[in-house]
Amino acid sequence: MRLFKGELVREVRGWVDEGLIEPTQGDAILARYDRSLSEVGKPALGYRVLSALAVLCGGAALLLLLSHNWDELSRAGRMLGLIGFTALLNGMGLLRWVRGQRDNAVLWLFAGGIAYGASIMLIAQIYHLGEHYPDGLLWWALGALPMAWLTASRLLHLLQLSLASLWMFTEFQFSFPWLMPLFIGAALYQVLYRKRLGVLLISALALAVIWLNGLYQWSMLRWQDWRVYDEWVEHLGLTVVLCLLLAALALTQRDHPLRGRRADAALVLGWLSRLGLMLLLVFSYPAAWREFGEDWLFHGAPIAWLLMGVVVISAVLTRWMSARLRLGLLGVVLLVGAALLLPLSVPPLQLAVPMALLINLVLLAIGIALIFSGLSRRLAKRFYGGIVLLLAVVLMRYLDLIGDYLSSALLFAVAGGVLFAAARFWRSATAREVANEH
Repeated sequence: MRLFKGELVREVRGWVDEGLIEPTQGDAILARYDRSLSEVGKPALGYRVLSALAVLCGGAALLLLLSHNWDELSRAGRMLGLIGFTALLNGMGLLRWVRGQRDNAVLWLFAGGIAYGASIMLIAQIYHLGEHYPDGLLWWALGALPMAWLTASRLLHLLQLSLASLWMFTEFQFSFPWLMPLFIGAALYQVLYRKRLGVLLISALALAVIWLNGLYQWSMLRWQDWRVYDEWVEHLGLTVVLCLLLAALALTQRDHPLRGRRADAALVLGWLSRLGLMLLLVFSYPAAWREFGEDWLFHGAPIAWLLMGVVVISAVLTRWMSARLRLGLLGVVLLVGAALLLPLSVPPLQLAVPMALLINLVLLAIGIALIFSGLSRRLAKRFYGGIVLLLAVVLMRYLDLIGDYLSSALLFAVAGGVLFAAARFWRSATAREVANEH
């Protein structure tokens, strides 16, 4: 999409130069894609990529030169060399930033951030500071964060968030990473109030969900006997609850006056939809329900209370939603609530096959809805998404029959009928369009 936007800017500039459209019309067209005619003079993506590689190669050459004379240098010489090398790269970046060469400045600061991390590792090697190695990643991320905040660069924010995520996963083995919300919050502020980047938004939200799961695990192991804590079941329930809250928040932003905020909401809902479909595909197997039900019977109480909280919060958030969205969210919450609470009252082994059949029917219904929505609205992504979902369900049921041959045959027949009906609908809709044109 970014490549398309860059080409679109150049095409619209050509239309304006040829007199096909007015400059105001060109800006109005590009505003739909968060672009403007003034961006024609910006360096192309290929130039920025090659420049970044050139800076990294130059930095690698200097590091190798320093490493070649490593044994001949004293400790003080090594320290001064590393500090000077890092300061040189960051100084070049800040100098170009002051001069207004912001694209080049970001490249130099990115190389400076890499050199800063390499310096931390080499200094730790010089003074044998390897007692708690995640601290090196933490200091590296803390050093990259101010430059990312100063420049509002998406590349530098991706660097600081990547380093912070590495620190979080390694720190989990020793203690709880309490500073992680600092890096997640900086990334979310960058996306929501400065420059949009879908990868940064989804990464920050995913890390927030993982961090909250870690906080839940830390609190359970600290305040509760570890023998009554079942890891995968409780984390699955908590993740479902957090995703429902994110979906409710995203739904409140679908009608936001800012186009970027609406695009962010659509992106979050799209990824949550994919995650939900993957979860439904997993629970389309009876074995998953058997294992889930047996464990949930003894470990599901904390998540049940969280689910009730989600229902209350969602009810408050629905004040900003339309009636259709309100009913859809209520249906999802009730479906998830039934899946989470039903094993508490009915023996899990009796629910495995019926719940798996129900999930398969739900998947078929979603596939049908995606296909006809894509056809009626001319949205190829929804249409092909529905086709892929139906084919995935059919393939999974072919490899693993549910219940007996008759129930699997019914699922195959329903899927085949839907595909045939979609093909007929497509042909008739195309014929109507041709007739209307003539």
